This record gives sequence, structure tokens and C-alpha cells, in this order.
Amino acid sequence: MNHKTMFFISLVVIAVGIVGMIVRSGDAPDVKEAPPQTADSPRSQQKTITLATARVDLPSGHVLGAEDYEINEITVDEKSDLVRLDVSSLNADSLRGFLLNGSVKAGSYLPAPMLESPNTVGFALNSLRSNETIYQYPVKAVNGYLLDSIRGGDKVSLYLRMLEVPKDKRIKSNVGVESSTDAGGKSGKYVLSRLISPLTVLKVQRREASQSDDVVGYLQLKANTHDLELIYTVEKVGDLLILPVGGGTETGKIELDSLLPQLKTIKEIRG
Repeated sequence: MNHKTMFFISLVVIAVGIVGMIVRSGDAPDVKEAPPQTADSPRSQQKTITLATARVDLPSGHVLGAEDYEINEITVDEKSDLVRLDVSSLNADSLRGFLLNGSVKAGSYLPAPMLESPNTVGFALNSLRSNETIYQYPVKAVNGYLLDSIRGGDKVSLYLRMLEVPKDKRIKSNVGVESSTDAGGKSGKYVLSRLISPLTVLKVQRREASQSDDVVGYLQLKANTHDLELIYTVEKVGDLLILPVGGGTETGKIELDSLLPQLKTIKEIRG
């Protein structure tokens, strides 16, 4: 092989190498170095929020009770979607008595925009269905403890306490009053009967007792038409009393003789 041929082959090899380098450099992506983070670079802000979680399925129009939800505090990014669920924006120490304007499944969050405070103007109207209205139960000074122990969203029972009457004068009603008195009708025994249970407390209102009565406040109860018919029928017969739901007698009725049978025995001996 002569020198001319070798020189020509060398030129070809060099040319192929140069073309290959140009092609490879054109295919390589542009890589830009990220600027180093400095102390002044913006960082994600964290925020502590309060979330309420439903313990049970809650229907729309439900007034929240203490057992309906649980509260937890968590820290999230300020741009997190959970921020809109933050119930601390409601500025309330508790959600008891708040109206739920939408159904929520057990284990789901209660969105703050879906909760209506009992202090809003339209709260009472929004809490009622078509056959419901508000019954204002007057709380007298002797029962003032009810204003401290009962809150909106609680469930209560309404009882009637009345004096037993002879059978020939017995009031025909749904309370099931029975008498064990003699024909003379002289008896000082009382019977306590449960009328309605449960009733939902919408609101607790306080007021100054006036000279004309000793009423120190009211319990606003959600009642339907049948409840009100029963209340207005018996409210003049005896005393209407409020007790918490649960823990009472199964029959919902207590007679003095059943509590203090010795009194009945003494009366029979003297009789």
C-alpha cells in the first residue's frame, strides 16, 4: 500500500470521527445546574388546624351532640386542601349544638362551611322539618342546674309528675296513671311518668328571674306535632320535668309505693 492510499484512509477516518462527535453532541439534552438554595429562599409554611371527624353517619339537618364527633389537631402545609376543613375558624369551644347542613358518613371530616352556629339568625328555622316546631321549656330557679348541665345537641326526656287520683276520677290520658287510694280520695302520693323521649335541645337560654315568676331560663326543644299535642294536653295536670336520656326505668314510670313499700304497709295497718 502506497503512501497516498494510507493518507486518504486516514482522512476518511478523521472525517467519520468528527461527524460522529457532532451528531452525539446534538442529541445530548441541555442540563442546567439548579441554583444553590440560600437562606433567603422561600420555604413551605406549616399551619396547625383543628379537624372534626364524624363518629357515626350524620344526616343533613342534624344538631350535633357530644358523641357525634371527635376533635384532632394536626400540622399541615398552609396550601393543603385540609385547611378549608379547619373548624377552629368557627371560634367555638365546642361543636355541640351546631347544625349540620349536609350529610356526612362515619369517619369523614365535618367541613367548617357545612356547620351552622346556634347563634346565627336562621339557626332555629333551618333546624326544623315541616312537621316540627320549637317548644320552650321554662326552667325555674329550683331547677337552674339544668342550664349548666345541658347544652345544645343533647337529648332529653320529658316527664310528667302528678298526684294520684281515685279510680272513679282518674284522668283518661296516655300517661297511664294508676291509683291505689281509697274511696275518700285522700292521697298525697305522686307518680312520675315519661311522656316523650328523646327530644333534641336546640338552644339553652338564660334570663333574669322577674318578680312575676321565678323562671331563670329556657330550653328550646325540637318537637313534632304529636309531641306538642301530648304536652298541651297534660301540662296543666301536673309538673313537666326534664331529665337526661338513658339510665332511667325501662317502663318510664315510678310510683311512690314501689319506691317506699313500707309506707303502704304502715297505711294498711293503720287503716
